[in-house]
Amino acid sequence: MVNTKKNQVFLEKSASGQIAPHDDAYSIRDGHFVGHDGFIVPNNFSEFYQRFPTYVENWMRRRVRDCVSATEAEDWTQELLLHLAALPKRSKFRRDGKQDVIQTFVPERMHGANEARFRSFINQCLSNKFNTLYVKWRKRPLSNPRNLPLEVGAEIGISDEFCHSHSEYLRQAGCQSREREEQRFRLEEFVRFGEASIPGLQVALEAFHRTGNWKETAMIFSQPRCDAIQRRARQRGRELAT
Repeated sequence: MVNTKKNQVFLEKSASGQIAPHDDAYSIRDGHFVGHDGFIVPNNFSEFYQRFPTYVENWMRRRVRDCVSATEAEDWTQELLLHLAALPKRSKFRRDGKQDVIQTFVPERMHGANEARFRSFINQCLSNKFNTLYVKWRKRPLSNPRNLPLEVGAEIGISDEFCHSHSEYLRQAGCQSREREEQRFRLEEFVRFGEASIPGLQVALEAFHRTGNWKETAMIFSQPRCDAIQRRARQRGRELAT
């Protein structure tokens, strides 16, 4: 039976001594923080895991969304559970007698102790640890999606065709390179056909390639001249398209 006779309500106050509008009232009942919605904050990791045994697993599933293998997701889930279950030996919270992450929950820092505040606290702790694990995972040669698989027989060897056929990154890079080449070729063809009717087109495009934008190009050719070249180029492009 929960003792409700010795409830004490605490509200975080701002520097002026007034209750902040975004803070929620909470109480202490039998050594537990109790939110204004009646949610009882777990006292430690053991109590948290007993009440929410699948919380971390579900959080991990939503976070990775099948981006990694089931084995890696399970390994990360265990890493996160261990992270919540024990504070680092050098953690400053150990000086206060705390042993796990759940015990570091403070309602004043989370602006209350209701269920939403507590879940936000847990999600922040999981996100911080997950980001550390993810960075380490990306640095592993076998985990980085940009690295190439080298599972090939020694008698065959590694060829350019093999690398391109087994690398999504290289395939995309090759497509982009081909698109740039085709655009350059089409532009050169357009300039070759349009130079006669649009004086200064070749020089303007060369200046554009050097500056990278039409604003600086217009400063070189003067804005009216640059606008005239653009207008004639669009008109010529429509004529060639038809």
